[in-house]
Amino acid sequence: MAPPAGADRQGLHAPVHLLLLWLSVLLPLALFGWTAWSERRHALAEAGQAAERTVAVLHEHAARVIETNELVLSEVMRQIDDRSWDEIAEDARLWTTLLRVAADLGQPTDITLADGTGRVRMTTVRFPAARHESLAGAEDFEALRARQGWTHIGVSPESATAPRQITLSRRRVAPDGGLDGIVRIGVPVSQFSNFWERYAPTTRYAVTLARRDGRVITRWPTDRMLERVSLDSPFMRGALAQREGHLAGPSRIDGVHRRSAFAQVKDYPLHIVFGVETAAVLEAWQDRMLLLGLYTVLAAAGLSAMAWMAVRQYHEQSRDSVRWRSMAEQLSAESARREQAEAALRRAQTLEAVGQLTAGVAHDFNNLLQAIRSGLYLLSPHVPDRSRKLVDASLQAVDRGAKLVRQLMVFSRRETLQPRPVDPRALIAGVGELLQKAVGPPVSITTDIAPDIAPAMVDPTQAELAVLNLAINARDAMPQGGRLIIGARNARLEQPQGAAPAGDYVVLSVSDNGTGMPPEVLERVLEPFFTTKAVGKGTGLGLSMVHGFVAQSGGDMRIESRTGEGTTVSLWLPRAAAMPAAAEDAADPVSLPAQRGPGCRLLLVDDDALARLTTAEALRELGHDVAEARDGEEALLVLGQRGDLRVMVTDYAMPQMNGAELTVVARRRRPDLAVIMITGYAAGLPGRRPPGIRTLLRKPFRMEELDAAIRAAAGLEAVA
Repeated sequence: MAPPAGADRQGLHAPVHLLLLWLSVLLPLALFGWTAWSERRHALAEAGQAAERTVAVLHEHAARVIETNELVLSEVMRQIDDRSWDEIAEDARLWTTLLRVAADLGQPTDITLADGTGRVRMTTVRFPAARHESLAGAEDFEALRARQGWTHIGVSPESATAPRQITLSRRRVAPDGGLDGIVRIGVPVSQFSNFWERYAPTTRYAVTLARRDGRVITRWPTDRMLERVSLDSPFMRGALAQREGHLAGPSRIDGVHRRSAFAQVKDYPLHIVFGVETAAVLEAWQDRMLLLGLYTVLAAAGLSAMAWMAVRQYHEQSRDSVRWRSMAEQLSAESARREQAEAALRRAQTLEAVGQLTAGVAHDFNNLLQAIRSGLYLLSPHVPDRSRKLVDASLQAVDRGAKLVRQLMVFSRRETLQPRPVDPRALIAGVGELLQKAVGPPVSITTDIAPDIAPAMVDPTQAELAVLNLAINARDAMPQGGRLIIGARNARLEQPQGAAPAGDYVVLSVSDNGTGMPPEVLERVLEPFFTTKAVGKGTGLGLSMVHGFVAQSGGDMRIESRTGEGTTVSLWLPRAAAMPAAAEDAADPVSLPAQRGPGCRLLLVDDDALARLTTAEALRELGHDVAEARDGEEALLVLGQRGDLRVMVTDYAMPQMNGAELTVVARRRRPDLAVIMITGYAAGLPGRRPPGIRTLLRKPFRMEELDAAIRAAAGLEAVA
């Protein structure tokens, strides 16, 4: 006895009901989690930006303080210039002047003058100076005596008579070049900390001013004062590596996690760091998240109640639903469609992976072809006439290699086709002789072309290649010989079919009476590298390349085959509006390097050493002054050093900075610079053509083309 239909459907959909209930809770929670994470990241980013702005202000203040005291040092040195120390020690007017200068600085400032032995000869603390006072052994005195710089910045610890000070000391030079004393200015570190306290934001923060060797000048707040910071600390590592930057993490001084920014104080060996406590930044975020969490709980509760009501209503309606057998059939059909879609997706992914690999290999191969073409161009003037055919043949081989690269790119669907109206009769006639040689005598070739055949809108080169590939496949299906029929007819699709939209088409067909294909093979013939031929007899890429060309042209490919009866492959190609005009033979003779007129000064940028070397030498042969660079950074350095460069010829694909990015930066600095882009990508540049590019050449290009583009960009007259 069959189970009741309603009970079966309820059991089948129980997981769906549970999923609905869970989603009513999980979706609000997921939205809350994403919002909380996004808000937290935004708050931390804002804190980092605020730290960078604040450290810029603190840097300017510190720089002004140091520069002001350096000016005072210079003035004091001028006052005592060419005077003996005995005269200085007894000059009450000089002492009065120093007192006035110290008072003008607005802070209790000490100015001390000591002779070459370190004995203090004058100080603003008292007059005259005590005889026993000496700076011998002090850090700044010993550093200046050892000639470690012209000005020394140090720290004077806090004492019973003076606060902690930052000292600026400058050496006085004797006639023999030795040390004849020093002039020291001591500035209380409160001149920095008072400003920091006034400028402080509302959040908890810390500011540290340290010397390059890790000696701490001052810190605010001063609850944890250290004399030195380890050079291995994140702050000192970053400060020694770059002039400014930012960091996040726990402090080595107090262990508090902060988001900080640091900067070097002008060109002085001083670095200032400002950090905001991460916990303080996140306090406001936590308050907002608590309120948002309350709203989320209420929303989840409301959604859960609605979901529960929907589940109950569904259970009531399921009693009158169709029987379980109908549902099972529907699920089976859906599963089959899904498997079919997954199989199609796997095939598409395989094609995409192979296409990416092919595109990368084609790029490198084009660079090699460019190096060969440029090298042959340089050698051609030196080759005797009897060997000229060898040079011509080599250049033709380069052209064939470039054509092969474009054919590979058709398979990967990355080649930009150049469709134009093509007469099918001329197309088939053009490959007729090649077809007969390809299939051999055992196979007879006949044509079946409709008298009123219309032109097709395709790339003629790729269309010929497609017909040739299909003919070779047909030959392999007829090992004992047979008949090959190449046909062309007009057709119309009233409804879209496959990849082809509705419209008028020209159908090229290749039919054979060979072995045919069973259904399991027919399903896989478009997979790349799939072949039924023996090892070494086929690559499995022929039909894949043809399919890629037809799809890129806006048509469709159909295959009909029966075991033992043969195969017919039909290419549905878009119809053109009119027949093509008769074209003259446009084949260019092999050009030899000719005598060129004066060229221009240009920069050649290419990361491929072979291509860059040969191209640069060829351009020099053509009369140009060529500077070379192997990447974008080196190119910018050369442009900065040589203002006479008028044209830049740059490759597109380069590490770290590609040609498009280099063009933007270079033209920002040199708006008058003309840029010519060269690329090894057979399909041209990925995406749109970058702004500022005057000419785009695809490798391998002829040197005459590049020379003409350079002369046009530089405003020079072309020379035959």
